Amino acid sequence: MLYTFMIAASTGSIAETAKRLRYSKSTVLYHIREVEKACGSELVERDIRKFTLTRSGQKALEISEQLLQKADELKSLPTADSRGPGSSRLRDAHAGPAKNLQTRRTVSA
Repeated sequence: MLYTFMIAASTGSIAETAKRLRYSKSTVLYHIREVEKACGSELVERDIRKFTLTRSGQKALEISEQLLQKADELKSLPTADSRGPGSSRLRDAHAGPAKNLQTRRTVSA
């Protein structure tokens, strides 16, 4: 929904946003209304052909951009599978106490 709001803010057009995202116009409007509900204020001034952001909308756009950037950063975190061999605590626990000590010495060495 934030992404839809951001695209709508950049295009200034519900129709263009719907076209770009391959959504219906009603879906785009729904997403914008949901973002407005979450923010507790009107974010856009609607006109027949286009809309513009209110002051709250401009601030919401800035925050939305930051949130989506942080979300992208979260996606780039290493996963448990990418830690490399011998580093899985669960795998080491199944190997028995001696294996656990050996792994710990290897990791700390």
